[in-house]
Formats: sequence, structure tokens, C-alpha cells
Amino acid sequence: MRHLLFFFLSVWAFCANAQKVTLQNASFDGMEGWNVVQGDAFSKDGKCVLPQGQPAKIVQTVQTEKGVYNLTARVSIPSCEGKCFLFGKGDGFSVASTEVPKVRDMQGESVKVFVRGVETESGLIEIGLYNDGFHDVLIDDVELVKCEKPYVFLQGGDVTELNYVLESGGNYFDVDGEAFYSQTDSRSEKAQRVVGYLAQRGLNFVRIRNSNNPGRKNTDAKKQYYLPDGFQNTEDCLQLAVAAKKADMKIEYTFNYSDYWSNGEQQNIPADWCDSIAGLSDNGMIVRKLASCVYSYTYNVMRELADNGVCPEFVSLGNETNGGLLFPYGYSYDVTWDDANRPKGSENWDAIVAFYNAGYEAVKAVSPDSKVIIHLADNTGDYDKYGSNVNSYTYAWYFDNLKKRGAKYDVIGASYYPAWSGATVSDLVEYCKNLMNRYGKDIVIMESGYNFHPTRKDGWDGQLSDNAAEYEGFYDFSEEGQKSFVAELLNSLQGIGLSSPHECLGSLYWDPMMIHVEDEFGRNKTGWAHRVSDGQADVNVVENTALFDFDGVALPALEAYEGNRYAQRQLQSGSAPVASGSEFVVFKEGTDYFIRAEKNLSVRIASANGAFVGVLDMKAGEIRKLQLNKGVFFVNRVRLLVK
Repeated sequence: MRHLLFFFLSVWAFCANAQKVTLQNASFDGMEGWNVVQGDAFSKDGKCVLPQGQPAKIVQTVQTEKGVYNLTARVSIPSCEGKCFLFGKGDGFSVASTEVPKVRDMQGESVKVFVRGVETESGLIEIGLYNDGFHDVLIDDVELVKCEKPYVFLQGGDVTELNYVLESGGNYFDVDGEAFYSQTDSRSEKAQRVVGYLAQRGLNFVRIRNSNNPGRKNTDAKKQYYLPDGFQNTEDCLQLAVAAKKADMKIEYTFNYSDYWSNGEQQNIPADWCDSIAGLSDNGMIVRKLASCVYSYTYNVMRELADNGVCPEFVSLGNETNGGLLFPYGYSYDVTWDDANRPKGSENWDAIVAFYNAGYEAVKAVSPDSKVIIHLADNTGDYDKYGSNVNSYTYAWYFDNLKKRGAKYDVIGASYYPAWSGATVSDLVEYCKNLMNRYGKDIVIMESGYNFHPTRKDGWDGQLSDNAAEYEGFYDFSEEGQKSFVAELLNSLQGIGLSSPHECLGSLYWDPMMIHVEDEFGRNKTGWAHRVSDGQADVNVVENTALFDFDGVALPALEAYEGNRYAQRQLQSGSAPVASGSEFVVFKEGTDYFIRAEKNLSVRIASANGAFVGVLDMKAGEIRKLQLNKGVFFVNRVRLLVK
């Protein structure tokens, strides 16, 4: 532990005193040192202007030292329509870039844009700004700072509902209205294509929520709603996890520990676990039995994932567990509901910690490298109320109670919805910094969303019916407003942790996949839950929040993810080709193997005995590192010997 603390302090000290690289004309007192390699650009009042009308790109080439660098600049753009990104490319690595968020006032405001992890092998780096010409763009105050922290921000969304939507007859299309798959493809093939498309658009992170035994026999407490049979269970989640793994995406796997939705007010004990505690009257015995159920269930699911080649990078124990979990034995506060259908309970932190620690131990027993998350609902509004007085935060009340009792976890998970909290992204950033400083933990934004349309297709409000006051008239509930919000969120979160050993590791969108689907009579077929009374889907409360429109066509918000790219090692010119097909080449560089696609294609990898290993959906010219053990493999039926 002492060594670990020393390492963290060393990283902080190094980054706090990071080496700033001298750039030519970083404040644009003229254009000396900058090359206009496309379109037009000029200096005006200490800023560089890339004017509206045609694509433009400016670059500066810097010779410095081998290592990792963070690039920042102040940029002004009046709208997120079109494409505009700040970028850096180091020798031997691909381009790292960040989509530029909008400003309210082009003349008086700018946004600090962060491009993290620009890596170079020889010290040669090209930095610059690209504007597609949709608007005027202003840039100044460019900085390049060395900091030995390789960096990839995890950006993605929840894909749990994907198979449900496909089974309900929903379809997904690219921006041109072209389907990703044939209708003769199987559901799993369709899901793989959709996940592959998300990866191509820049998403590198997915969340998958596992419920124990969803279905009509296991309802909510009032016996009015249930989750549809066959979805969100372990089998369904495993298929989605395998699809994400094949697309080379990181995985956040959530255990609901319920047969139904779980959140701050509803944490139903799974029906099977209720059977296991039936007849027990001693509260201590019940808690111990439920903790044993948590361990066994978590271990078994993790084991099944691992046996199929999936070890999630992150695992969350419960969903939005502000109120605790496994009610009424794991309440975090005294509850005296008037509603007879809701279980009553008193605060029981010892039980809560017992449940968490059981889940933690089960995860680590199967996958020691998986980071365990405790995820709470959105309380970002606490920053508006209390500023930096963290003692008054809801999260402080919760995590302080966990700390007192020795709860085990690795990462804080937080939801963030400006429509509910009223908080802006700037509030969220300060809120995260305060929590990181208090607990010494990294943070993942587990949920966030923004409407692309003010209402659902039927004209009624979705779940995000309001908007943060500061976003009214700035980020409207529109396609451009949704993209603008996502661009600000992703950029701002990357600015956390520049001089700290802890940071925001990533952000997950909810719900990108839950699109509107209707039958021939116009009746809704996809809903947040199904009604016990008639078995039909209730309303789809997030259909106007998804990243695909009411017809399943990809929305502009995906451009914000696409504009955020992270440096990947490129093949050296002397790398030796060791296998090739008509559409790809496999190279060996040192002890590593890489594949380069000559055209857009899917690459299927199998072991020597024909066992399926994985699929990579690749773009023309794309290079991926192959994660293979020693042995013989077949890449699209081409033999590859990995030594």
C-alpha cells in the first residue's frame, strides 16, 4: 500500500510540473509557424480565423522528445452543426482529436478544448485544427504539455435494449438511410453489425445491464409491470458482451440484483433469492444468506462471461443504489412508506456493505483486473447548492458511510442528467473533482442523456421533459442541441485529472439504442416495461433521447464521438507481413501482431481447431492490434502462426 501511495504521489508531482513545449506563435500574433494546408486561414486580433465557406486546416510541426503529450487550445465556434476538431499526431501513432463544443458569443467567449494522449515515438508531432467550413472558427492560446500518462477516454453508451428492439421489428440505419444488415441475417448478426457501426463512429465503451430472471412471472412490487421475457437476462447480456468484445470495445457490466428495474427507490430482491430466505426470521441470518446469494450469482455470471472470452473492464454492483439495495434489508435510510406495496425498512449500512463486499469478492475471484463500481443516481445539483462544501453532498453521506464500514470498490459511478439535476457540464466537472479529491477514486459517468426532439413521436413528454435553465435557448431539445451537449460533455470530462492521479475515466450515454418501434396500427412496440394486464409494451420514455431518430437513422450526435479519437500505435515501415488475404495484411512488429484492412470488411478469427475467437469490423486503412496467444489461427481462413 505504501508503494502504491508513493506511485500516486509521484505521478501527481510529475504531471503537476509537466514540461511545456515551446510552440511558434501559440497566440497567433500573425501566422508565422503555422501552415495553412487546406482552404484559408488568417490572423486577426490575436486569433486565427478559419472562415466559413470551405474546409480549412492549419498545422504546426513540432520537434520535441519521445513521450505522451496533452494538447489544449481556446476555440470559438457558434454551432456544432458540421465538423470541427482540434488534433495532434505523433510520429508512429494515429491522430488524436477532440470535437469542438459551441460558444454563446463568438467575440467574447471561447472553450478550452482538450486533446489527451498525443503520443510520439521520435518526438515529432503535428498539431492543428480542422474546420469543414460550416461556420467561422477562432483559435488561440495553443499549448502542448508533456505528461507521461498514456490516455484513452472511454466514450459510449448502454446497449442493453439492442436485441429487444431488433426482436420488436426495429431497424437501425446510417446517416444516409442505409441499413447495416440484411433482413435475412440472424438477430445476433444484426446486433453485431450495429455494435460494429457504433465502434466505427468512435464509441469504444458499452454498458450492459443484467437482471436476474426478468419476465412476466417476476413483476414490480405492485404487480403492474415486468421486463419482457428473454431480454436483459444472463444469456441476452452474454451475447451483447461478446458482440462488444468482437468490436474491440470496453465493457461496463451492471448487476441489477433484481428481476426488474432497480434505482434509488426500487430494489426488489430477485424471486429466487426470496425463496432462499423464506422461513428465516433472524435479520442477521437473512442478510448473510442474501450476501451469499450475491456472491454466488455474481461469481457464476462472471465465470460464464470469462468462459466465453469476456472479462468486463468494469463491473457495477447494483444500479443507482442511493437508497441501498435488496430492500428492505439493505435500506440506506429509514423508510416509512404510506404505500403498503412498498417494503418498510430502516437504515442498515452493515447489510449494504456486506452485499457490496460479497459482489466485490466474487468479481475479483474471476477477473482480478475488473474495476468494481458503486453507482449512485444524479445528485450533481448538490454543487449548485453547496459549492465545494463536499460534506453536504449526498454522495459524501453515502460514501462516508461505506468507508466507515470497510466497503470495497474501485470506482465511483455517477449519473448525470441536466434535465433532472438542473446542473450544467461545468457544474459536473467541479463536482467530480471534489469527489475525487475526497475519496481518491476515479469516476465514470454511468448515465447521461439529452433529447434530440422535445417529445416522443406521439407528442407526449419523454422522461427528460425539462432542461437545465442555463441551457434554455442554447442547447435546445433538437438534433443540433443533442450533439452540442454531447460535444461539451465529452470534451469537459477529458479536462479532469490533468494534474491529478485520478480522473474521469469515461462517459456512458443512456439510452442510445431504445428507438421507437410501432406496429401496422401505429401502436408502440418498445417500452420501458410491459404491462401485466395485457402483456403489451408501455410507453418508450427515451425514444426522443436515443442516438438514432424515430425511424432508426443515426443522429448528428454520433459526430461528437467520431470527432474524439485516441492515439493508436501505427505499423513501422519495416514491419514484416506474415499473412495476407485479398482484403487484409497481418504484420509482425517486435512481438506484436497487427492487421491492416485494405477495404471495409469483417475479419473472422478462429483457432486451429476451428473454434470461433472473434470478429473485427474494420474500415479501409484501419490498423488493429491482434490480441492472440501463441499458436495457429485462421484469419478469414488464412493461416496465421503466432510465435
